[in-house]
Amino acid sequence: MENFIFNVYGDIYKLGSGYKKAFCTVGRFFAKCFKSIWQVICRFFVFIFNFFRNTVKRYFNAVWYEFKKFTAEVKRAVPVLKSEFKEKPVKAFTHFLKYVLHAFSVHERFNRAVLSTVIPIIAVAVLFSFATAFRSLTFALEVFVDGDSVGVVRDENVYKEAEKQAKQRFVSMGSEMNATIPEYSVALTTVNRLDDTETVCNNIIAAVSENTVNACGIYVNGEFVGAVGSEDTFIRIRDRVFKEFAEKFGFTADDCRIEFADEVTTVSGVYPDNEKIMSADGLYKYLSQNKTDGIEHTVAENEKIADILAKYSISEKELLENNRELDVDNIPEGSVLLIKKAEKNMSIKVTRTYMQIENIPFETISQYDNNLYVGTTMTVVPGMNGQDIVSYTDTYIDGIKTDTSREILRYNAHKPVNQLIKIGTMGIPVDNNGIAVSPRLTKDQGGTFVWPAPDNCFWLSQGYNPYNSHYGLDIVSSDDGSCRGRRIVAVADGVVVMATYHWSWGYYIRVDHGSGVVTGYAHALEGSFRVKVGDFVRAGQHLSSIGTTGNSTGYHLHFEVWLDGVRVNPLPYVYSQYTGVAIKYY
Repeated sequence: MENFIFNVYGDIYKLGSGYKKAFCTVGRFFAKCFKSIWQVICRFFVFIFNFFRNTVKRYFNAVWYEFKKFTAEVKRAVPVLKSEFKEKPVKAFTHFLKYVLHAFSVHERFNRAVLSTVIPIIAVAVLFSFATAFRSLTFALEVFVDGDSVGVVRDENVYKEAEKQAKQRFVSMGSEMNATIPEYSVALTTVNRLDDTETVCNNIIAAVSENTVNACGIYVNGEFVGAVGSEDTFIRIRDRVFKEFAEKFGFTADDCRIEFADEVTTVSGVYPDNEKIMSADGLYKYLSQNKTDGIEHTVAENEKIADILAKYSISEKELLENNRELDVDNIPEGSVLLIKKAEKNMSIKVTRTYMQIENIPFETISQYDNNLYVGTTMTVVPGMNGQDIVSYTDTYIDGIKTDTSREILRYNAHKPVNQLIKIGTMGIPVDNNGIAVSPRLTKDQGGTFVWPAPDNCFWLSQGYNPYNSHYGLDIVSSDDGSCRGRRIVAVADGVVVMATYHWSWGYYIRVDHGSGVVTGYAHALEGSFRVKVGDFVRAGQHLSSIGTTGNSTGYHLHFEVWLDGVRVNPLPYVYSQYTGVAIKYY
C-alpha cells in the first residue's frame, strides 16, 4: 500500500512539472513576440522623427529664411518707390517691375514653396464647390403649353396632376378648359427650382385662359366647391358663421371646439374669372344656409307614435336618432319632433369638453363582536365616499348630439374609506318567558344592559352624582365629533310608557322593563321619536336621536335607571366589560 501511494505521488509530481515547463515555454514565446513588436513600433517613431527633422524641418527653415530676407528687401524698397511715384511715376513703375522680377529670380525657392502650397488649396476648393453644385443639379422636364412655359417638373406625373386640378377648377367655375397638348424638353436645373403641382396648375390656367384672377379656392374632402377673393375673406366669413352658430345653440369657446364636419382646405391660386367667383355675401350664404330644409312634426291630442311613423314613412329607429331624449311611450301633446334633419351646405361640428366629479361609494365591512349585545352595532370607522374627476367630450353636428359622452381622462382625487361596523353577538339574558332579565338579578355580575348610544358615543361629560342633584349619565361623542342625531337605543326589552316633552328633560322617552326596572332617555332631538307609548321594544331597538332639547347646554344623552321608583347609578348596568368600549369622563 505504501509503494502504491509513493507511485501515485511520483506520477502527480511528474505531471505538475510537465505543466510548469510548458507554461514557462509559452510565456517566454509571448514575451519575445511582445518585445519584437515594441522594437518595431519604437523604430517606426524614430524614423518619422528623423524624417521630419532632416526633411520637413530643413525645408521649412530654408523657406522661413527666404521669407525673412524677402520681407527685409520689401521694407527697403517701399520708401524708395514711394518717393519715385511722387516725383517720376513712369520711372517708379519701371523700377517696381524690376523689383518683382528680381524677387522671383533671387527668391525662386520661396516662390515655389508658396505656389506649391496655395495652388493645391485653391484647386481643392474649386473641386469641392463644383461637386457641391453638381449634387444640387438634376435633370428635369420643362413643360410648354401653347408655346408658354408652365413650369419645370420632376416627371410627367406632376404635370398630369396639375392639369387635372386645372380642369376641375374650370368645371367647378361653370366652364370647360380647352384640351391642350403639352410639349416637353429636358432641362438641367437645381432641385430647389422644381415647380410643384399648385404652381404648374396656376400657370396652365394662365396659359389657356384669357380672363383669370387670383383667388382662394375652397375644397371640401378634396373636391373643389368654389372660390372667393382671398383667404382672409374666407377666414373672416367662416369665423362669423361659427360665432352665430355658437350663439344660436349656446356653445362657448371656453369648453367647445367649433369646426366644419367635413375636411375643408383652401388653396390660393389662379382661377377662371367668371360669375362663379363668390363675393363675401355669397360665401356667407353658402356656409350658413341649408341645402334642403328639415321636417318637424307637432304632436296632436291622442296622437300615437305609430301614426307619426306611418305618416312620414320612417322607422322608430330613425325617429329616435333625430330625437335622442324621446320617450316613445309617453309623448306629451304639443311636443315638436324632428322627422328629418335639414341638410346644410356645410355642416358644423362642435366638440364640447367638460369635467365632472363622480363619487365612488364606500363599502361597509361588518365584523361580529362577542363583546357587544345582540341588536347592538358600533361604527368603528365612518365610511367616506371617494371622488374621481372625469373629463368627457360630447359631439354635436348642426346642434344635435351625435353619440353618448366619451370619457377621455379620469383622475382619482381620493379613494373611498370603507365603513367598519361591529355587530354584537353576545346574547341578552332572558327568563323562561323570553323577557329580558331584570338588572336587579345580575347587578353583582356587572349588569346586562345594552349601551344606550352605540354610535361612537362612549364618553361621559358628567356621571351619576346625587349630591349635586344629577341622577344619571350624560353621554357624549367619543370621536371628537358632534353627537347630534346619533341613535338612542333601548337598553333591554320592555314597553314604552312615556314619549313626551318635559321642561327639563326636553323630548323624553321612558321604558318599563318589568320587575320594577325603568329606564329614561332625555334631551332627544325634536321630531326624532321612532316609538310611541304602548310599543313593545327589543334591546338595541332605535328609539330616537340625540339632541339638546330642554334644560341642556349641548348635544348629549341623559340616561337614567329607576329601581322600584328610585333613581340609581346606571353605570354598573352598562359596564365596559359587556359593551367592549372604554368609559371616559371629560
